Amino acid sequence: MLQLKKKFEKFDERWRKHLSDTFSAKNKLSAERHAFWIDHEFLRVLYHNDFEIAPNVFRANQPSEKRIYEWKKTKGIKSIINFRGASDQGAFLLEKNACETAGINLINLKLYSSKLPEKEKIFTLKEIFQKIKPPFLMHCKSGSDRAGLGSALYFLLVLNSSIPEAQKQLSFRYLHLGGWTAGILDFMLMQFRIANEERGIEFLDWIERDYDIENLTLMYKNFRKNSHFFKIPR
Repeated sequence: MLQLKKKFEKFDERWRKHLSDTFSAKNKLSAERHAFWIDHEFLRVLYHNDFEIAPNVFRANQPSEKRIYEWKKTKGIKSIINFRGASDQGAFLLEKNACETAGINLINLKLYSSKLPEKEKIFTLKEIFQKIKPPFLMHCKSGSDRAGLGSALYFLLVLNSSIPEAQKQLSFRYLHLGGWTAGILDFMLMQFRIANEERGIEFLDWIERDYDIENLTLMYKNFRKNSHFFKIPR
């Protein structure tokens, strides 16, 4: 395993030397190799984890160039929200290039699977949802955690869905395993659900008044420590 890890690190270092926003034949090939091997595109070739969660609103894992062009042709995708954020990795550079070529608006907003989003990012995402026009796609790397949180927030902020309905966007159906570090995302929604049921507080009011990342993180760590099972009750 150690030797295999060292080989991947060497491949990563070699291919990164040629990664660039401006593609030549050589650095585009490096980006494709980096995306395929280092960013696990070889797994995404087999499974896309893509779903239509509302009319003309989609979620998926990291799309390849080919899939982006297919989304444009078959779904008419106008915008993509990338919850991985902008980066210097091959997958992002290929995505950026494909969006520019296809005339798709690429929006980069970095979320985390194991950390709660900053309050400002939640309000930024609300603004994005208000301005964006469907059809659009939301994605992260695997399409499970960050894409799940973004989708849950879409249900709360745009569709005005019930909290249990929004919570379904973070489920095993989308390969979300909430019992481990990503369970903090489930925990956040559960704490809002409790506050809503007890006090009738709306989501953005809860974010503005009660949402405390440090306190919620500590609460979640204590919850995990004192629980035999990591599954968040719904």
